[in-house]
Amino acid sequence: MGGLADGFFYRADEKVVFLKKIGWILSITISLFVGFYYKPVPPGAIDVLFTLYAVLVASLLASNLNFMMILFTALPYILYTQGTFSPFLVALGVLLQIGRIGLGKRIYQALIFFATIAISNILASIFSDLYLQLLAFSLSAILLNLILTYLSGEGIFIGFDDTIYALFIILLTTIFATLRSSFVPIFVLLIYPVGLLMYLKVLSNKRTLKLYESEYKRFQQFREKLATLIDMTNTVAQKSTVHESLSMVAKNVSEITGYQYVLINILDRENNRIFRAAHHGLSQSEFERLRSNPPPVEYISKFMQERFRISNSYFVPEGALELPAEYVATLLKSPSNLTESDAWKPDDMLIIPVYNPSQDLVGYISVDAPIHGKRPSIEDVQIMELIASQVYKLLERSEVYQSMVLRQPYDRHTLLLTHSAFLGALESECQKGQPFAVAIIDIDDLSKINLQYGHEVGDRIIEKIAEILRNRTRKSDIASRYGGEEFAIILRNVSKSKAIEITDRILDEIRKIEETVKVTASAGIGVFPDHGSDYREIIKSALKALEIAKKSGKDRLMVL
Repeated sequence: MGGLADGFFYRADEKVVFLKKIGWILSITISLFVGFYYKPVPPGAIDVLFTLYAVLVASLLASNLNFMMILFTALPYILYTQGTFSPFLVALGVLLQIGRIGLGKRIYQALIFFATIAISNILASIFSDLYLQLLAFSLSAILLNLILTYLSGEGIFIGFDDTIYALFIILLTTIFATLRSSFVPIFVLLIYPVGLLMYLKVLSNKRTLKLYESEYKRFQQFREKLATLIDMTNTVAQKSTVHESLSMVAKNVSEITGYQYVLINILDRENNRIFRAAHHGLSQSEFERLRSNPPPVEYISKFMQERFRISNSYFVPEGALELPAEYVATLLKSPSNLTESDAWKPDDMLIIPVYNPSQDLVGYISVDAPIHGKRPSIEDVQIMELIASQVYKLLERSEVYQSMVLRQPYDRHTLLLTHSAFLGALESECQKGQPFAVAIIDIDDLSKINLQYGHEVGDRIIEKIAEILRNRTRKSDIASRYGGEEFAIILRNVSKSKAIEITDRILDEIRKIEETVKVTASAGIGVFPDHGSDYREIIKSALKALEIAKKSGKDRLMVL
């Protein structure tokens, strides 16, 4: 993460693990005991029909699989048949439910329902009256299901609507039990499925209401963070030195967004390094270690890929990139909710760029170890982006960092000069009157590579070529991102033959790029003053030569 990430050690909740073990042991023991006790006979057609009904109910209630499953399936079956196959059909229904549910969880849920219904049947058999049997079965099934659910480590929560619905279903069933048996099939076929649909509607309304409450809460939190941000801006402005101000900013980022570790980094292009300017949460020894091992400027470009973009920042999930150990901090924390899909992982990275008014990258903020244990929300990222703009204002006003941030505009992806900055430099070079050459390099068939292998491969190729241009050109030369798949270099104080030699060497380095596809490039050269005295004429000559190189078969260099 350019300074933060890695080194987390996680511990599972020992209480939850213990409860799950107890739950598994009890469920398996009870199920084995009851299975031998019941000695079920082969199922008939009506049993198969109810099993299919149980599969449907379990699938519809997959995210809210509680005692209501028993009331909607086992109760009508017992009322209709007065048989003992109910534990098996409900367990099968849970096991065969449709949905993305792991096999382990399916088996555990099926065991819970099997044990619950089987024991409830045994307890209900104490009574001879059908009315009392159904009432005893319902109450014991609810109680046992809650106990076993608690032992699964998921906790217990009974909503008011669940309670009302459960009482309503139990009341209907006991009323049906007092009627003639000839009337029972009609009510079984109509009342319970209709009741299920009504219950699903209630659950849907609950989810919608919960979503609205969550969005309102997020809005309130966003307002509070904005207010804190305004206070922070006023407070920071009163600090006497830029270092104190940046440290205060890092502290406020932590307090506002909940990230325990914050590192503010500045791009020192003159010395090709990333300077660690300020931090919050790190030990001083760890901060000094990071300072003494600054990564090169191009290090940040690997994170700033379109696939990682969130708002105007970049979130790199665990495993997406490999980082050199000397560039990252070693931290020891134990965030919660590690098993959740949106949990912050040990190697997750969040990069908040710091741009100047021309949208050129001058630095970035990296954060780690959120107290809430969650991956970043869009609101938190946007808040940090507002803070990043304050960081630039501090850097711009400081004598220490002003020379670092007030420089030529650079392309975000490659960290080479932008197209407009290159043309400005080229115009200045023409005015000096000294000999130079311009080489324009175009990646062969990049659009086809993107189409066949994906933009991720194309991005990597662009990054590797940019790295070649940074490392294989002289300090006096100027390299730029001329277009989407084009690069341009000003080669100062060279003859035509020397320009050809340098450019040919670069093309040879490009051929050595190791990727999933063979990478080549074509190039055209324009020479000052041979091809004109105006920068437009030099560019026109180089582009014309590049066009000839492309039409001649690509992977070659041309000069007029």
